[in-house]
Amino acid sequence: MTLAIPEYNNPLCLVCGNDGNGVHFGVQTCRACAMFFRRSHIQQTLFQCKNHSKFCDIRVAEHRLMCKYCRLKKCQEVGMSREKKDPSKSRCEIATVPQTTTIAQMIPMSDPKRVMYDVIDPVTNKSIRWIDIGPIIKRSKEILEDFHPPTTTQFKSLNALQKMTFSLQKLQSGQKKQPKMMYEMTFDDYFLHWEELMTRAAEWLMHSEQFYGLPEHERLNFFKIIWAVWRRVERNSLSAKIFGQRCLDEKLLLISDDMVMQFDNFEVDMTEISGKRMAEYRRFMRKHLLLYFDIVVRPCLEWNFTDTEINFALSQIVWNYASRKLLGQTLQASDAFLSEISENLHEYYRNEMRLKNYAPRLAVLMEMVNGVLKVQAEHERTLEMGFLFDMVNVVVSEPAFFSV
Repeated sequence: MTLAIPEYNNPLCLVCGNDGNGVHFGVQTCRACAMFFRRSHIQQTLFQCKNHSKFCDIRVAEHRLMCKYCRLKKCQEVGMSREKKDPSKSRCEIATVPQTTTIAQMIPMSDPKRVMYDVIDPVTNKSIRWIDIGPIIKRSKEILEDFHPPTTTQFKSLNALQKMTFSLQKLQSGQKKQPKMMYEMTFDDYFLHWEELMTRAAEWLMHSEQFYGLPEHERLNFFKIIWAVWRRVERNSLSAKIFGQRCLDEKLLLISDDMVMQFDNFEVDMTEISGKRMAEYRRFMRKHLLLYFDIVVRPCLEWNFTDTEINFALSQIVWNYASRKLLGQTLQASDAFLSEISENLHEYYRNEMRLKNYAPRLAVLMEMVNGVLKVQAEHERTLEMGFLFDMVNVVVSEPAFFSV
């Protein structure tokens, strides 16, 4: 089904000055600042000013580098409040769209800058939820277009695997050792956390010379295909590192730098996008995601894999998965990159870990790689079934990002 996409211009966020995307807590903000404000109130965190001046200019910093004390102060100064209702929760009257369009009717929320809209399917004449992910992936696209790896002599002296390890360690440096336990979350809030993980996946990729050397459109296609599987492996391996055996015993999974969930005791409210067979769909999805604890977490704990080994496995998963779908330039780049990091891992085992026989460790790493790729293939088939049999009630503006 082809959608008539509404046109809109986003006013700026009154907190950080980036593109806004709606009224949150009574104020025009971007989604990142809205999520930050909500999280700050839920956790009741007492921040300290980074520069001790209490007048940091947060508009010149990226979201993850902003002074949290001054950012929260700015939220309060512009009038954000938990007591203020979000006007985007109420609907406008139904707007009629001309017969020539493929959408019979579109029902926007009262705030036209929202990412979510209700639309009427012209075939079934039923309301479905349409998600415009343009604002969510904007930062990732900018990274894929403009990000440049460090140019320092120290960074340039690293081999390919060391560069990927350096990148992931930097991106994970803000992870709290004792994140807040979450037991439930709205789909909208859960969806917001993906934005930050998308940008991390994009930045991590750009530290590879082979990826950086691909044309922009090829980099974007690559990113669309791999970001979700990258997120699952990265979250599970980091959860194993943070929580140790508890991660496996209690099924703990990091949501963000400061939030964690217990897989068996966490609920995402999916009523906004529920289809006729949502319960069946969620059961299939949960089964696949649960397998990651055995495929990724268990070997990480049993073999105490290092950051270098995790990055090797993550790189193998990402590049193998993408090259199976894209071929051409990506396949050539994949062969070169995977060959290079295999040599790098050999040197790492011999020179840094001082292992005479590292075959058992490498075999387990490759079992992890193949296990993830197998589960991912099953996951894709379940997604296809979900949309084919109306298990979910949602249409995404760029389906490629969510076909994985």
